[in-house]
Amino acid sequence: MEKVLIIYGSKQGSTAAMAGYIADVLESRNIPVVSKNVFEAKPEELKEYKFILLGSSTWSDGDLQSDFIDFEREMDDLDLKGRFGAAFGSGSSRFRFFCEAVRILEAKLRSLGCRIMLPSLMVNDLERRSEEESREWAAVLADEIEQIN
Repeated sequence: MEKVLIIYGSKQGSTAAMAGYIADVLESRNIPVVSKNVFEAKPEELKEYKFILLGSSTWSDGDLQSDFIDFEREMDDLDLKGRFGAAFGSGSSRFRFFCEAVRILEAKLRSLGCRIMLPSLMVNDLERRSEEESREWAAVLADEIEQIN
């Protein structure tokens, strides 16, 4: 079974927790996971994995979490054809650009040739359902990964 790479950026811990819930579900299905905070990762690493998950919280006017900004820009020259990806993250529906960072990451994966496996997971921090939503999303993701492998 191919490993899944999860790279996340999280300022207040919500998106980091989501990454943990997703990893838990995948590992419970015997899908190996490598999970890294974005400040510990390099964009070139993405080419080493068949399955790539990127997660970021959304800030201000729809911005990526600060640690993710340079990483996302440095991805520009990657060729991710033949790989599968998805994006996830948290945000607040109080803001005009709810979970825009998640949309940015999904669009980046797509623009680099990565096939998106399922719609992005965008969790509203105000609803306090990140664990439940993350685990449900990860179960569907695990089904997709098992079908691809």
